[in-house]
Amino acid sequence: MAPRKNYTQEQMAKAIEEVRQGQKISAAAVKYGVPRITLYNKITGISPVECNMGPDTILTKEIEMILVKWILYMADNHFPITKDQLLDSVQKIIIEKDQGPSCPFTNKRPGKKWYKSFLKRHPEIAQRTAQNLTKARGDVTEDDLKEWFKTNTDYLKNRGLYDTIMTDPRRIFNTDESAFFLQPKPGRVLVRKGEKMFITAPATKKKILLY
Repeated sequence: MAPRKNYTQEQMAKAIEEVRQGQKISAAAVKYGVPRITLYNKITGISPVECNMGPDTILTKEIEMILVKWILYMADNHFPITKDQLLDSVQKIIIEKDQGPSCPFTNKRPGKKWYKSFLKRHPEIAQRTAQNLTKARGDVTEDDLKEWFKTNTDYLKNRGLYDTIMTDPRRIFNTDESAFFLQPKPGRVLVRKGEKMFITAPATKKKILLY
C-alpha cells in the first residue's frame, strides 16, 4: 500500500517553486513538509506535478480562496475570525448553493474534520489565542481619533457611499445601549501564519457607524 499523503497540494506547489528558483530539493522538502522523493519525481518529470490527492472539496477553490482572503483581512485589521464564525459562513454558502442531499454535513454545517482539512489546505492560516488589550483605550490620542475618522471618511467617499451612509440615521447606533462588542472574547482565532501573539481591537463604548 502506498504511503498516505499528509501534505497539501499547495505545500507541494510551494516546494516545487522554491526548487525552480534554486533551492535544494532536500531543503525545500523539509521546509514545506513534503516527501523528498516525491518532490524529486515531480521536479524531474517522473511523476506529474498535479495529481488528485483525495475526494473533491465541498467548496470550490475559488470560494475557499475568498474565505482565506476574508480571514486574513479581518485578522490584519484586528477583528479575527473564530472557528465557529468560519463554519457558520461555510454553512450559509452551502445553503445558498442549495446542494440538497449531496451535502455530507449535518444541517449543512461542516464539522471538525472539514475544519482541520481546511487548515491543512491553507497553511498560510494558523490558530492563535487572542489577547484583549483594554489598556490600549487609554493610549488613544486625539490625533489617533481624527486619523481614524479621516481614513473611514476617505474610504466611503472613494466608493461613493459617503452621502448615503452619513445621512441615514438608521446606521447610527449607540453601543452602550445596543450591546455591540467590537472585540471577541479571549480564545482561539484564525490569523496569518507567523503571528507570535495576537491582540484584538480594543473595546469601545462610543457611537459607531455600521457600514
